Amino acid sequence: MSEQPIEHDFDGYDIFSSDFKEDPHATWAAMRAGGCPMAHSDKWGTSWMPISYDDIRNIARDGARFTSKAVEVAGPLESAGGLHLPPLTSDPPEHKPHRDILMPYFLPARIAEFEPFIREKARKLAEELAKRGGGDVVNDFAQHLTIAVLTKMLGVPPGEQFTDWMIRMIRVGPKDQKVRAEVINEILNYLGGLLDERDVEPRDDLISYLAQAEIDGEPLSRKHKIGAAFLVLIAGADTTWSAISAALWHLAANDEDRRRLIAEPALLDTATEEFLRVYAPVSVARITKEDIKLHDRSIAVGERVLLAFGAANRDPEVFEDPDEIRIDRARNRHLTFGSGGHRCLGSNLARLELRVTLEEWLRVMPDFRLTDPAGVTWSGGQTRGPERVDFEVAR
Repeated sequence: MSEQPIEHDFDGYDIFSSDFKEDPHATWAAMRAGGCPMAHSDKWGTSWMPISYDDIRNIARDGARFTSKAVEVAGPLESAGGLHLPPLTSDPPEHKPHRDILMPYFLPARIAEFEPFIREKARKLAEELAKRGGGDVVNDFAQHLTIAVLTKMLGVPPGEQFTDWMIRMIRVGPKDQKVRAEVINEILNYLGGLLDERDVEPRDDLISYLAQAEIDGEPLSRKHKIGAAFLVLIAGADTTWSAISAALWHLAANDEDRRRLIAEPALLDTATEEFLRVYAPVSVARITKEDIKLHDRSIAVGERVLLAFGAANRDPEVFEDPDEIRIDRARNRHLTFGSGGHRCLGSNLARLELRVTLEEWLRVMPDFRLTDPAGVTWSGGQTRGPERVDFEVAR
C-alpha cells in the first residue's frame, strides 16, 4: 500500500496574499499552536515552509541534501535555477572559492571605510526631510541611501533605474515571469557594458576588481563576473532599505523606544540587532537534492523549501517572548543573515547602514510620527518591508 500524504490545515499558504504580507508572524504562530511545524503549498510554483529555528538553520547549512542553485521563493523552478549569482547560487565545492572572490570587499575593515560616506548621505537626506516637515521613509530616504552605497561600491553613478530594477526583479518578477525576464536582461546588458569599460579603463571599484579577478590563476568567466556583480546589486538593495524602513516605521509608532534610544545611545547596537530580528526582511529557497522526510512529511527530490528567516527569529524555543520588541535584548542569535557557508556576505554593511541611519535620523529628527498608521502596507515574497511610510516631524 502506498503511503498516504499527510495534510495540515495550514497547507495552501500564499506568501503573496495581503494577510501574509501584512503579518506573516500570525501565520507562523498559528502553525506552532496548531502543531504544524511545516506546511506545503501549490501556489507560486509550489513550496514547503518549515518554521522552527532549528529546521531553518539546519537546512541553510545542509549543502549535501539541499542545493542553492535556485534561491527564489516563487515562480517555475526551471526559471529560478537559471540565474547564476555566485556565490549565492553556488554549491560546494565551488561555493568557497566563489565566496572568497568577493570576501575582500566585505571584510569589516573594508566596510568601515564606507561609514563617512553613509553618515554624510544619511544626514543630508534626513536634514532635507526635516526641512520639509516630513515625507516618506521608504522612497525619500531608505531607497536613496541604499542605492547610493551600492553604486559607490560598484563604481557607477546612482540613478533611478536601480530602484526600478530592484522592485521589478524582487517584488514583481516572482509573480510575473515576463517582467522578471525583461529586467534580468536589462541588468545583464548594463553590467556587461560596465565590464567592457573596466577592461579598457580599470578603476578602484568592485566592477574593475571582478574584471581582473582569478580563481587558481584562471580568470573568471564573463558569466561569473556579471553574475557576481548582479548579486551585489540585488542582495544589498531592497533587503537593506526594507530593514531601514521597518526600523524607522517602528520608531515613528513607538514613542517609548524612540525616546529611550535618544536617552541611551549605547543601546544602538542592541537595538539594531533587535530590529533585524523582528523585521527580518529576507526569505530564500533551497531545492532538495534527494527525497527527504521531515516531521513525517515527504519532500521529493527537486522540490522547493522556503527558509523564512523571520519565522526562525520568532521561535519561542530560542527567543524569550519572541513577539516582544526589546531594544535592549542582550541574547540575540537571530538568523536574519542566514547561517553556515551561505551566511550573507553583506551583513556588516547592512548593520552599518542601519545603525548609522538610526544615529543620524534621531539626531536630526528626534520626534516624528506616522501620518497614516493604518495606511502602511508591506511587500512580501523574497523581501518583506514597508512599501511606504509617511511621517511628519513633530513641532
